[in-house]
Amino acid sequence: MLFRSAAEGIKKVIDFQNRLIKETRLGIPATVHEECLTGFTTKGATTFPTPLGLAATFNEQTVEEVTDVIGRDLRSVGVHHALSPVLDLVRDYRWGRTEETMGEDPYISAVMGAAYVRGIEKNGVVATLKHYAGHSSPRVARNHGPVSMGWREMYDFMLVPFEIAIREAKVGSVMNSYTDVDGIPCAASEQLLTHVLHDELGFDGVVVSDYWAISFLELMHGVAGNKAEAGALALK
Repeated sequence: MLFRSAAEGIKKVIDFQNRLIKETRLGIPATVHEECLTGFTTKGATTFPTPLGLAATFNEQTVEEVTDVIGRDLRSVGVHHALSPVLDLVRDYRWGRTEETMGEDPYISAVMGAAYVRGIEKNGVVATLKHYAGHSSPRVARNHGPVSMGWREMYDFMLVPFEIAIREAKVGSVMNSYTDVDGIPCAASEQLLTHVLHDELGFDGVVVSDYWAISFLELMHGVAGNKAEAGALALK
C-alpha cells in the first residue's frame, strides 16, 4: 500500500482539480472526500480511539472536541466531505464491522453521533451518516447480506441515531447501505430514501452512494440489467 504525506496529497488534489476545471467540458471541480473514522486517514495524522471507544466515554463534549480536530485536519488540506460517522447499531457481534460503530444502544449512538457531526461540520466540512439503514443487521451477520427486519424495529432502533443527527445536528450528507431490507435494495428504496429520509425525517442534504452501491443494483441485487439502468433506478 502506498502512503502519501499530506503535502503530497494536497499537490495531487490541486493538480487534479486544475485538470477538471481547465480541461473538461463543464469545468466543474470535484468534491474531495476522505475517510476519518478514527481521524484523518493520511500519513502522519493523529489517530483517535475507535467510535466504540469514543462512545464509551459517555461524554458528547469529548466526542465533539475530537471531531473538531479531525474536521480542522481535513479542512487544512482541502477536503470537503467526511465519510463518517457510522451510526449502524450492532445487534449481532459476529458482524465484522462492529468496531466502526458506537455500539448497540440507539440513545448513546444518537447523542454521540450528533456530537460527531457538530465537531466535523463546524469546520466547513460535510459529515456523512452511514450506512442508511439496517446495514449492521444482515442475516447471520454476513456483511452485505440481506436484512430481514420489520419497520417497527427499524423505526425503534436503526433510524433513531440518523433522526437525531438530522434533526439536531443538521448533518449535510447521508450514505445509503449496500444491503437490501425486506428484499428492496437500500440504494433503490423509495421508502427509505424518499418517504422516510426526506418526507418524515426532513433531511434536505445530499445522499451519496456507498462506493459500489449503485453498481451492486446490477451486479449483486440483480434488479438492473446494466449500469445505466442501475443509475436510473437509484435516481428514481
